Amino acid sequence: MFDLPENAILYASDSHGVYIPQYFAKSVDTMYLSGVTDEDMAILLAGPDHEHYWDAWNDVECSAVLTDDAGKEWVLYQDGDLWLLPKDWTPSD
Repeated sequence: MFDLPENAILYASDSHGVYIPQYFAKSVDTMYLSGVTDEDMAILLAGPDHEHYWDAWNDVECSAVLTDDAGKEWVLYQDGDLWLLPKDWTPSD
């Protein structure tokens, strides 16, 4: 485990449990989201009982990019909690 950057943004606490992916799909403004298929988002919206829920979440977690109004890009990182990390950040161990 590495230390998160100071500008990391907590997106969802681990209190959402297995519903973090579904929460992400419901709450994210897709206008700012790229790298994710409509099919994966639909699967996440269906919830954890969908047979491909965790596969879809893996795809989203690995490829999603959120771009804010200033043009800064953010990626997902989950370690219990779901975080947004700057795309250009590199962990220093």
